[in-house]
Amino acid sequence: MKKDLILFRTPVHKPERILLVGAGDSKSKRWEIVQSLEELANLTATAGGKVIESFLQIKHKYDPATLIGSGKAKELADLCKQLSVDLLIFDIELSAAQIRNLENIVGLRVIDRTILILDIFAKHARTKEAKLQVELAQLEYRFSKLIGLGTELSRLGGGIGTRGPGEKKLETDRRNIKQRISTLKGTVKKIERSKEVQRKRREGIPKIAVVGYTNAGKSSLVNALTKSKLVTADYLFSTLDSNTKILFVPPQHKMLISDTVGFLKNLPHALIASFHATLAEVLEADILIHIIDATAEDLELKILTVAKVLDEIHASQKPQILTFNKIDRLFEEERSRLKRKFPNALLVSAKERTGLEELKEYLKNCFQPTIKTGMKSGVEILDQL
Repeated sequence: MKKDLILFRTPVHKPERILLVGAGDSKSKRWEIVQSLEELANLTATAGGKVIESFLQIKHKYDPATLIGSGKAKELADLCKQLSVDLLIFDIELSAAQIRNLENIVGLRVIDRTILILDIFAKHARTKEAKLQVELAQLEYRFSKLIGLGTELSRLGGGIGTRGPGEKKLETDRRNIKQRISTLKGTVKKIERSKEVQRKRREGIPKIAVVGYTNAGKSSLVNALTKSKLVTADYLFSTLDSNTKILFVPPQHKMLISDTVGFLKNLPHALIASFHATLAEVLEADILIHIIDATAEDLELKILTVAKVLDEIHASQKPQILTFNKIDRLFEEERSRLKRKFPNALLVSAKERTGLEELKEYLKNCFQPTIKTGMKSGVEILDQL
């Protein structure tokens, strides 16, 4: 008689059940808040969570204690019990006091959009450089929450959703975090210097950087243009490192094209600062290919968001080629509308390899001063919008 075969399986962890909370101070912003909540839902899915419900609160004056008011917070507490919610994510940055007060009322962990984005970056960081930059951003964000909080908020010393490490623990955390931040900044500086040496070796070769909103198809475009195999995935922030490839344009033009980290609305300032070594590829580029998802309903808002980030890193004056990707998903009428709105833009499909030869020809002409391409800077593109 055969003995029963016992199979040992790795336990499957159920995704956290999450309720999203959006807030605005004007009814006119309702549609914008709804769109932002949709993006927050995508971010949540990227982090591995399951969105159960969304909650929107219009309040002309935010409550300094809970943002949405204690009454609404109690409504949320009842709703969370009914829906068996594990976690609340706010689409607006919360203060340390607001997180504490909300958790006390709701009885659940509460985080905000910034913390979620930092978690996603930590999850997707693969290389040593990306991991260092993400850790630096996380620590600087945490340190900003610790500064000046006093004894009553010392619970933050133990991390999100924990209680009572005490003031002594808080002071220890302050010292340790400050020391670690200093160490990480030194390491990141070394990475920057190393990359500067690499870039100097490339002097004389035209440099192109592909920028755009996250998940617009930057890596897919670089792959299609250079026959590379950069990692692509249908989720936000699949690329956290800059990747530079050689682009050959017939008959004998050689260019360098760099894929970069995607931008996002309300991207944490700590992340932008920490990823300076990666974003340096944008600053060094001669031309930016600003890629946009042509199927996005709010594509003009996404263009503005990218322009704002470029301005923040002092790259807004660089010439840009507006390039609408994923046109294989558009009807002819929609393509025509895009061309009327953005006459100097190019329409491509990285997936179907449509419009790539036109893009290559455009790039070749950009580096021939005698030929005018009608290319605009980021500032001029903003004026057009």
